[in-house]
Amino acid sequence: MERSQIHNYYEHLVFDYIDQHVVPNAVGKSDDYFLDIACIALNKLPNRYVRHEVDMAFFLKSDERSEMKKRVRESIKEAQGFIDENFENRH
Repeated sequence: MERSQIHNYYEHLVFDYIDQHVVPNAVGKSDDYFLDIACIALNKLPNRYVRHEVDMAFFLKSDERSEMKKRVRESIKEAQGFIDENFENRH
């Protein structure tokens, strides 16, 4: 059984948001900074396991997709705030 095909759909949403909205505004930050934000944010979000991204996109209703994106945005902002307040000199 090939287990590597299964992943948490929120990972895709979190990394897309970080790439588009956090990285451009955090010049000079290390990869560790962004990975720490991702880990904290993902721990605040529920798990939604899928085999294929297209499956999730096909079955989600638009209001459900919007709610997921909102939760991702809020979790990342909280995670970034936590990292910035507590580990400013580390990254």
